[in-house]
Amino acid sequence: MQHLSDEELVGLVLDGNSEAFEIIVGRYQNQIFSLAYRLGGDYDEAKDMAQEAFIRVYRELPRFDRERRFFPWMYRVAHNTCINLLRRRPKETAPLESVFDMAAGDNCESGSPSARYEQLEQSETIHQALQALSDNYRLPLVLKYLEGMSYQEISSQLDLPISTIETRLFRGRALLRKHLSHIMNK
Repeated sequence: MQHLSDEELVGLVLDGNSEAFEIIVGRYQNQIFSLAYRLGGDYDEAKDMAQEAFIRVYRELPRFDRERRFFPWMYRVAHNTCINLLRRRPKETAPLESVFDMAAGDNCESGSPSARYEQLEQSETIHQALQALSDNYRLPLVLKYLEGMSYQEISSQLDLPISTIETRLFRGRALLRKHLSHIMNK
């Protein structure tokens, strides 16, 4: 059965042959895991998401149009499944806005000397993480969270469409979260 095309294997699965689906999983498990890992960034979570994606593909097989190629259809189902799983996962323990408050030095005057020192140290770490980002991501983040600008104002300031600003803010926050995970999980 290994020599059969994807579409032929789908036909066998729909006729009740579970071994045919195992072959499909074997063919594409690396690609689907890679997709899940790129989206989620966590090895264990990616394994779970890939498994959920294959379950979803199996359930959706009756809707597959056999006149089309299987891989693009399966990849789209897997991608959508991973995105939906990521949307449902719990939010990080510290909201990113509070990290930007630290970067701005809010409440730096209050508290004990050791607390002020720790906050200054965290602020410096945040500034370093921001500087590590490319201008494409750093500028919208600074304008939004440190300068308090709206999406429209950022769009005008950088002469970019709002959709590009939204994308850059989303990706910039994700990159910053990665750099700052040790601070955000304290």
